[in-house]
Amino acid sequence: MAVAMSKALFAYDAWNSITFAAEEVKDPETNLPRSLLLGTVGVTLVYCAAVAIYLYMVPISEMFAVKDNRIAAETASRALGAGGAAFIAGAILISTFGCVNGLTLAGARVVYAMARDGLFFPSAAVVHERFRTPARALVLHGVVAGLLTLTGTYSDLITLSAFSSLLFNVLTVIGLFVLRRTQAELPRPYRAWGYPVLPGLYVLVAVFFLVYILIGDPRNSGMGLLLTGVGLPAYLYWRGRRPAPASLTPSP
Repeated sequence: MAVAMSKALFAYDAWNSITFAAEEVKDPETNLPRSLLLGTVGVTLVYCAAVAIYLYMVPISEMFAVKDNRIAAETASRALGAGGAAFIAGAILISTFGCVNGLTLAGARVVYAMARDGLFFPSAAVVHERFRTPARALVLHGVVAGLLTLTGTYSDLITLSAFSSLLFNVLTVIGLFVLRRTQAELPRPYRAWGYPVLPGLYVLVAVFFLVYILIGDPRNSGMGLLLTGVGLPAYLYWRGRRPAPASLTPSP
């Protein structure tokens, strides 16, 4: 069940990507929570509507007989005739390009921020003179993503990326507890709702899925752990080289 859920987790995975570009968002205190809420609710409603249509057009008893589990294409074929499958293929292609564009934009900001903070090659922090974007980080992110497409099937990549992403989401939420304790006086324009119950509940549920994904698909989830482990020595190396950060506590 957990391995199957990894596909659903992947479908929602970019819900927080807008936060990676927070420095470029106007009025982030208002627009970031609004974007996260509207984006997540909107996508959830679209997915629920799509699933309802699938179940109406292709009953569960018939889904197992659909070739290669292409439920969306089968639904479109039944609803629109012979051209339905081609329509779905085109829609998926457009959606894929949009997803790649958004994830590349967001992911490159992480590389850029790491380089700027002294945790990666300084050249990745260079901003394009004309477009004011982290051009080198964008290129690097695109190259790495392209190489990952050569490592396995689409399903394998989904499990690998969903596992790794969920792992870092857990670490991020744990970091919330750490910062609340170690930097309690730090100004916080936005505070997590329902703290500490909701963040704690998220960590428990996410760890449950991580454990069972690892048990159900040790190969791909193990690869995600391996990639994360490979990055740790590099992180420790760059962290040891950078100067001590200035205090985050504002001066009186």
